[in-house]
Amino acid sequence: MLSMRFSGLVAYPVTPFFPGGMIDLVTFSGQIARLADSGVDEICVLGTAGSFAYLSNEERGNVVRTAVAAAEGSGVPVGVGISALTTQQVLELAWDAENAGADALVVNPLSYVSLRSPEIADQVETVSSSVSLPLCLDNNPATTGFVYPVDLAAELTHLENVVAFKDTADSVRALQNRRHLFEQLCEPGTAFGVSSPRLIVDDADPTTAWHTGLAAALPREFAAFRAAAVAGDDDGVRRWREAFTPLIEVLRWERPLSSIYALNDVCGVHTAAPRRPIHPVTSQSRDRIAEAVQTVRHAMAG
Repeated sequence: MLSMRFSGLVAYPVTPFFPGGMIDLVTFSGQIARLADSGVDEICVLGTAGSFAYLSNEERGNVVRTAVAAAEGSGVPVGVGISALTTQQVLELAWDAENAGADALVVNPLSYVSLRSPEIADQVETVSSSVSLPLCLDNNPATTGFVYPVDLAAELTHLENVVAFKDTADSVRALQNRRHLFEQLCEPGTAFGVSSPRLIVDDADPTTAWHTGLAAALPREFAAFRAAAVAGDDDGVRRWREAFTPLIEVLRWERPLSSIYALNDVCGVHTAAPRRPIHPVTSQSRDRIAEAVQTVRHAMAG
């Protein structure tokens, strides 16, 4: 097992599908192997971009085992999203991921009925006490409908293997305020990361972890962007911000899961659209995504 602290650039790949909806594990294996050699720091499968909510437990297990095998020997750790509707299913997914050789876990408060803070704390505490892997808490209100209270996330970092908090907000200022409060309350050394592509590009803060599906579709470009931020290269950051902004704007007006699949297919990760009932983007939207990708790739070539 590799050390995974959810720091640096964390890439979230899609789970590719054949046109009929079956998972294309061969394509997925190649995608993970390329990611591990692309400059990203860590990989996390079965996030929102990985269609975890539309896969069975057996399928999720196959995805994990394929990813772990594909990244073996690369030195790049593989984390696994284990979110599910019941704590029992979350536990089963956590055990399966641990047994498959995953390096860490990510969990968000997913539920048909909106959860309350004590219920979330109970789930995290239950998972934490049942596995030995590092655990990242995920605030993803666009999907879950729940905004993680900063004080709750900070309180849970006192559990031994809760090592990171993946956060988002409506603006850079709001995110900075949440981070400031979190770091005042959390266990020292806990990693703080941001998951919104718009906030990552606008803020370009190298002291936070960058969690994004864009890094799985355009890994070398995003790694170069982060490297410029880490180096304090203001000109480089400005160049990459200008390159990524058109893509961020296109994706902003599209359905997130549909557009991230179209983006990956445009970028060479051959996949059909997400499983039904989710519909693909329109052909016009795909063309706009492809045009924005060319702007990013031109920046890399330049």
